Amino acid sequence: MIKIVVKPFDQEIQNMLSEMLDTYHAGELSRKDLSELPKDIHIIEVDDTMVGYAVIWEYKRGNQLINKAEKDYFNADEKYLEKDFYVDISDQADYIFIEALDIMKDYEGNGYAAFYINWLKANYAKKKLYVYSLDKTRNFWYKQGFETIGSTVWMTYN
Repeated sequence: MIKIVVKPFDQEIQNMLSEMLDTYHAGELSRKDLSELPKDIHIIEVDDTMVGYAVIWEYKRGNQLINKAEKDYFNADEKYLEKDFYVDISDQADYIFIEALDIMKDYEGNGYAAFYINWLKANYAKKKLYVYSLDKTRNFWYKQGFETIGSTVWMTYN
């Protein structure tokens, strides 16, 4: 049985992530200062075995994601390429940013990431979802009903 377990994002979780070699974001998340991380991490489990995890941020104002995007995702000389993102997010309130959704290699292709997105949609039904998509994951996001924001790599749902 698949379930989502919400745990505090603490040093113990960072240590566990530092040992993972088969997920995309684990190394980066394990090295961040705890002040740069949300208070919780979502663990995706099947029969009490961890198969993946997700990191989300709940924001109340559009400028919170704009600040994070400028710090973590945009190159200073390429901000002009993200104008559609700025227009879309600037008037948003009370939304979710999916920073990471990783399934461990041995468990990929079993629908666990889709299960998580459906869980997220159900548990945050009134909130708009945002993700910074990678080329290799864009089709997954389209299958989940996300749409590209203008000509950017950002995607949104709802």
